[in-house]
Amino acid sequence: MPEIRASGLVLVRREAEGLLYLRLVNARHGDVGLPKGRVEPGETEAAAALRETEEETGIAAVAVNPFWRRTMRYTLGGREKEVAYRVGTTDRADVTLSAEHKEFAWGRLEETLRAIRHASLLAILRSAALFLKDPSLRRGLDPAKARALLEAKVGGGAPVVAHTAQVAGMARLLAESVGGVDPAYVECCAWFHDIGRAKTHGLRHPMEGFSLLAAEGLGGYAPCCLSHFTKGASREDLLADPHVGPSLTEEMWGACDLETFPLEERVVALADFLAVGDRRGRIEEREADLVRRYGPSPTIARNARLSRALLVDLEARAGRPLYPLLGL
Repeated sequence: MPEIRASGLVLVRREAEGLLYLRLVNARHGDVGLPKGRVEPGETEAAAALRETEEETGIAAVAVNPFWRRTMRYTLGGREKEVAYRVGTTDRADVTLSAEHKEFAWGRLEETLRAIRHASLLAILRSAALFLKDPSLRRGLDPAKARALLEAKVGGGAPVVAHTAQVAGMARLLAESVGGVDPAYVECCAWFHDIGRAKTHGLRHPMEGFSLLAAEGLGGYAPCCLSHFTKGASREDLLADPHVGPSLTEEMWGACDLETFPLEERVVALADFLAVGDRRGRIEEREADLVRRYGPSPTIARNARLSRALLVDLEARAGRPLYPLLGL
């Protein structure tokens, strides 16, 4: 056990253009950091993070995500200290500094990363940005390069490439039809959705894909690795699913904000369920194919049900039936 326990927040504000992160400059030594402080006896980490944030910034209206938690350890005065960070969001822009800090700034991710010098804190911030699906992590990747990376990872002739080609093509058509999203970005996400199969074809392929893209500096495309698999299912449903279970559910929920399911991810999730192997097929065809291969399961039934709901939602957005658009 560490001798000193502290708790802090990666505090963010959402704007139309993206996320802003709060950073503080220590009045004594000038280091740039995040709101944090000691956990008092009998106090929970989350309560300590909220209290310290209010004391140091004057911001009390903060929503703390219960699923993301990262820690860093270091030695302070010969004693081991552990700081546990959580993600908090606020609508407040004004900050009232305590005597502990002399400056503050709200900044985009890259600006905030440049200001911080400690490697362990940089890792915390990058992990938080990945969890929050920060749009600044998107790289404007060309779909042809996305396909090339997939083929390099799984092998150009692998069956997953033929399946993914169908998903990517349908995702592009759906994105262009529903509007409100970048079709090229959606297509890239579709090319990457099954990239975790480069490491495993088991149930861990979503997490493997998420981790692989993060390691490649392509974290902006990683959420679809998870959400094509969950298809917007609730955490409770996945925890109760014997094929998914608590361990994988908790790992996915702690890696990426799956409580949100934006339009881009909905498009890829539906396109995935309309690809029957290397061909296109309607939802009932895909469901029947999965049952034939794996037997009936709550996972297949749930994903079929959720896919039908996605189809209804996207057809309403597009104002037209989508099966004819996809040649189905």
